[in-house]
Amino acid sequence: MYKIFIDGILYTESDNDIMRSHVIDKIEEWEVTVNTSGTTGYPRSVTHSKEVTRHISEFNAEWFGLKESSKMLSLYSTRGIAFTVMSLYPCLLANSELYIETEVGPRFVDRVHEIRPTHGLILPNMWRVLHKHRRWNDLDLSSYEQCIIGSDYTAVGCLEDLRNKGAQKVYNVYGATEVPPNVLMSEIPNTYTLEGNPNVDVKIVDNEIHARWKIQGDWWQSGDLVEETDDGYKLVGRKLNMFKLGECGVRVYPEQVEMITVKAGADLALCRNVNDKCIIYYTGTIDEQNVLDQLSHSAVMKQVKEIKVDNNLRKIDRTQTI
Repeated sequence: MYKIFIDGILYTESDNDIMRSHVIDKIEEWEVTVNTSGTTGYPRSVTHSKEVTRHISEFNAEWFGLKESSKMLSLYSTRGIAFTVMSLYPCLLANSELYIETEVGPRFVDRVHEIRPTHGLILPNMWRVLHKHRRWNDLDLSSYEQCIIGSDYTAVGCLEDLRNKGAQKVYNVYGATEVPPNVLMSEIPNTYTLEGNPNVDVKIVDNEIHARWKIQGDWWQSGDLVEETDDGYKLVGRKLNMFKLGECGVRVYPEQVEMITVKAGADLALCRNVNDKCIIYYTGTIDEQNVLDQLSHSAVMKQVKEIKVDNNLRKIDRTQTI
């Protein structure tokens, strides 16, 4: 009997609906094929063999400390590899209970209080959406032995907020479709050391993260740019999105600028190069000078009514017209 609950309903081998095709059928497959998000403009299919998937899942089950009495609460996403190797298969290996929610919303708070999970996976943009809801103030994470967030950029204040809600351990993990999450892990938002997972090789080439699980053959060029700090390597932006200003070629990392803007109180932010000027579009009300004072380059702030988000609330839509 599978100990899998989807939106509060126990699922078994006899169930036959759309969720079975997405979740239950994967139990016997182990070989996982998923599509990239297409951030480079060219989405493609990526297949992980049974050997790779099992190896990664076994490491995660051990690292998470899962056991038969554990309860994992996870938001389900069909787009990436994270659900299978960080939730589904680790829980099956440990015979733990897996609770799957299919919607981002305030009912997540109710589910936490009903289930009292010991482990949980939270998407960064799930936190961005929910933490501003009034129900979030009631959230009690004291049952969590471990709370994991990633592998997208994590908002400043997120890890601290989850700890303040009672979670005993909060980790930021890093990975991708090509190299599944838990390549790197840290208790500091978006900052990693190159040590941590003994099953992974990581190197920095021209400020870009290159990685692979050792069981994989090829290195993956992440496209994520980093800068070295006293705490390790900090994510500063995407190679694809980085642009230069003026003849001196001042480098601007849009994601870093957007994180600063959101930290200053904006709901959402989008940084662009427009006619060789750094323009920061944002929603909400903020102290613009506070943002500008934190930048090492000039910028123009523009308040807008809406900024669109795509990919199930995970990333800013950089193709939108504003």
